[in-house]
Amino acid sequence: MTEIPEPAGTGDYIVKTGDSMVSIAARSGHIPSTIWNDSANAALKTARKDPEVLLPGDRVTIMAVRTKGLSRATGQRWVFQRKGLTAKVTLIAQDEDGNAFASKRFQLEIDGAVVSGTTDADGKIECVVAAQSTSGTLTLWLEEPGLPNPWVREVGLAALYPIEHPVGVQQRLANLGYYSGPLDGASDVSAAVAAFQKAQKLDATGVVDDTLRKKLVAAHKI
Repeated sequence: MTEIPEPAGTGDYIVKTGDSMVSIAARSGHIPSTIWNDSANAALKTARKDPEVLLPGDRVTIMAVRTKGLSRATGQRWVFQRKGLTAKVTLIAQDEDGNAFASKRFQLEIDGAVVSGTTDADGKIECVVAAQSTSGTLTLWLEEPGLPNPWVREVGLAALYPIEHPVGVQQRLANLGYYSGPLDGASDVSAAVAAFQKAQKLDATGVVDDTLRKKLVAAHKI
């Protein structure tokens, strides 16, 4: 039986539900890699392995922002770009059997900003959002028999729990379209697990085991 992970890290900042390394960095004036790769966060990095997989209660060291001086000639116009204000989001739109919603018109609304376009051959949608965005709504116009039109889903953009945590399993099943229940770590996910296992050509036992967790992580990163 897999043990539920405990909070990791030794920093002063305590991770809250919905925090991600991107949002933490944006609030503190850093880019995510600066915090993630700081030697003071080595224990956290070893435990989580992915900067967008955090557990509420994890502790993060956030160093003071350092200034950097640049010399430029006067009498000319210079453009400087601040990093860390946005984050890239990738979504895969597909049915419960894993078939892609290819070449479908979509609209993604996140924090009042709207992105429109067409999914690619794999049902993929890529866009840039504000670093502290946590949720949005995806609308697809499928125009296919037997399917709702438009097809609407809520999209969660907050950090994931570790896959070893029950909430981490629920989150990934929800993001892949197999689970619509509460993200509480206690609600039954056996039907969702069985459906996912069937789509992955595994025995549809409905049981969460190490094989299931590895498949969920792999499918979620596609």
